[in-house]
Amino acid sequence: MSARTIGPFVLDRQIGIGGMGIVYSAVYPETGRTVAVKVLSPGLMADPKLVKRFEREIEILKRLNHPNIVKYYGGGTENGQRYYAMEYIDGGSLQEVLKKRTRLSWEQAIHVGRQVASALEHAHNAGIIHRDLKPANLFLTSKGRLKLGDFGIARDTEATALTAAGKTVGTYAYMAPEQIQAGPPISRKTDLYALGCVLYEVIVGQTPFQSDNPMDMLMQHLNDDPYNVCEKVPDCPAALDELIEQLLAKNPDDRPYDALAVHTRLGEIRDSVNAGSAVVSAAGVGGLPPRRKKSTTAAGPAPAPEAPVEKKKKKKNKAQKDLPFHERTWFLVTCLVALLSATVWMLLPPGEDWYPDRWRTAMRGDQYEQREALEDFIDPYLQRFPEGTYAHEAQDLSAELHANILEPQLRNLAKRNRPVDDPFKARCVAVAKLEDEAGLFYLTSWEQASEKPLPANPLPVLERWHRLIQQAPAADTQPVAVMDPPADAGDEGAADSSESGSADETAWLIQLCHNHHDYFRQRLIESPRAADFFRSRMLDAEEMLNKGETAAAQDIWNYAYQNFSEVDLFREYVEYARQRLLGRDASVPGVPVGNPPVPESPPAAASTADRP
Repeated sequence: MSARTIGPFVLDRQIGIGGMGIVYSAVYPETGRTVAVKVLSPGLMADPKLVKRFEREIEILKRLNHPNIVKYYGGGTENGQRYYAMEYIDGGSLQEVLKKRTRLSWEQAIHVGRQVASALEHAHNAGIIHRDLKPANLFLTSKGRLKLGDFGIARDTEATALTAAGKTVGTYAYMAPEQIQAGPPISRKTDLYALGCVLYEVIVGQTPFQSDNPMDMLMQHLNDDPYNVCEKVPDCPAALDELIEQLLAKNPDDRPYDALAVHTRLGEIRDSVNAGSAVVSAAGVGGLPPRRKKSTTAAGPAPAPEAPVEKKKKKKNKAQKDLPFHERTWFLVTCLVALLSATVWMLLPPGEDWYPDRWRTAMRGDQYEQREALEDFIDPYLQRFPEGTYAHEAQDLSAELHANILEPQLRNLAKRNRPVDDPFKARCVAVAKLEDEAGLFYLTSWEQASEKPLPANPLPVLERWHRLIQQAPAADTQPVAVMDPPADAGDEGAADSSESGSADETAWLIQLCHNHHDYFRQRLIESPRAADFFRSRMLDAEEMLNKGETAAAQDIWNYAYQNFSEVDLFREYVEYARQRLLGRDASVPGVPVGNPPVPESPPAAASTADRP
C-alpha cells in the first residue's frame, strides 16, 4: 500500500486530534525532515467560519518566529482539503511530564516560566493573544526546550473576532475572569493569568482551583483565591509565590505589566536565590496564611472553615499588634533597608570571576539560554576584560555562538542567489550552496543530530571548507557587539544585511567554516559508506591527473593526508595519498585488479611533498 501524501509531504501516523483537525507526523522528502502536518477535518470544510478560523491560525503562525514557539513551514489545499506543516516536536508535552511526575521543582518552574514568558512577549508584540495557554499546549523538544503551540483559538488583536459575543473559549482550569464574564476586555494580561495557573500547577502538582463541575470551576476563578504556593510547597521562595499571586489577580490591572516583566522577575528570583540573598520562604517564617476565600459558587456553600483558617482569612482587618511578625512595620522597614543595601551592592560592576560561572551554567542549557549568556555574560566580559584570565574561553564561545546565529543567514543567501559584496562571505555562501545542492544538510549544535545516512560524498565539500579556513583573511576574533539573530532561512523576508563583512563577522564566518568542516568530517568517519566515499574521491584525483589537472589532484591527496592520517579506517588511503604526493606510483586501495594502471604522478612542490 502506497504511503498517503498531502502536498509535498508523506504522511506517517496520527499524533493528535483536536476540534478543528487532525495532526500527523510526516516527512518532507526533499530534505528528509520530519514535520507535523495539521489537516482540517473534511467534514469541517463546508463550514466557512471554521475554514476562516483555520486560515487565521495559519496567518498567526506566519507572523511568529521565536525559539519558544512552534515554527510554521507552509501549507496549501489539496483535493479540497486544507492543511499546513509545522515544526515536529518529539518530546511530548508539559502535560505528559506532569502526569508522570505530578510536579516539578520551583527551579524547574522558573525555567518553564521564563521560556513561556519569552514566547508570550513575542506573540503579544505581534498583536496575538493565545487565550488557551495550558500544559497540553506547551511542547518539549528532546533537549528540554519548551515550544508554545496550538494557536487555534488565539485572538488577533488586529483582526475581527470570530468568537460570538459572550461565548466562552479556553480551558476551564486556566481561564482568566475576563474570559468568563463581560467586563475587562481580553488582553495580553489574560495570557499572564493562565501563565500563573500553569506555574502554580507545575510547583504544587494541581491547578489553583479544583472541581468536577465546570460552572463551579468558573465561579472559583471569579470569586475565590487559591491557597498559597508556599503553604503547599514550603521550600518555594516567597518572592515566587508573590509573583504567582499577582499573576492570578482577578483584576487585570493588578497583574504584572507584560510578559517581559514576568520573564525579568523570574530571572531575578532565580539569581537572588542562587546568590544566597535573603529570599524568605514559608518554611522560614512558619508558613504564610492561606488566601483561599469562602466559596460562593454554584456548587453550594462551602463547609464552615475551621477557626484557625478563619482567623488567617481576616488578617487584613487585624490590628497591628495581632499581625504576624513578617507583616509588622519594624520587619518591613528592616527588609526595606536590606533591599536598599542589596540594590547598592548589585549596582556595583561585577568582578572578572563573576562572569565565567554564569556563562558555563548557561551553556549547559538550551539555545535560548546560550544566546542569553552571549548577550549577558560573554560579550560584556570581553568588552570589560579583553585581556582577562578567561578571555580565550570567552572568545571561543562568542565565535561559536555568533557562528550559529549567522548560520541561517548563510543558508538563506545560498538558496536565494543574492549577490554578496564581501568576498570571503561570498565564498562561504558558494560552498554552502554546493553543500545544499549535494543534499548535505548541516545541523548546528542547537539542532537535533541527524540519523539519516549521508546522501552524497562529503569529501569535495570538506575540501572546499578546509581551503576557506586556510585562506581566510586575518580577523580580530574578539566580538564587540551582539549581533541580532537573523530571520529563519526559510523565510522569504529573511535578512541578508551585513553583506559587507566586518572584522567580527569574518571571525564568525571562519568559525562557521570550522563548524561545517568538523561536522561533515565526523559524519564521514561514522558513515558505513566511508571507505567507498574515500575510494571514489581518490579515483577522482587520478582522473584529474589524467586530464592534466595536476594541482587539483594534489590538493585532494594533500587534504586526505593532512586531515585523516590518524583515522585507522582510512590508513591505506592516506598512505596511498602520501605516495602520490611524493611522486611515486601507487594504486587506489580497493580498486579491482585488471583496471588500467594508474599513471605515475609528477612530484609535488617541495613544500607539499616534504610534509609526508
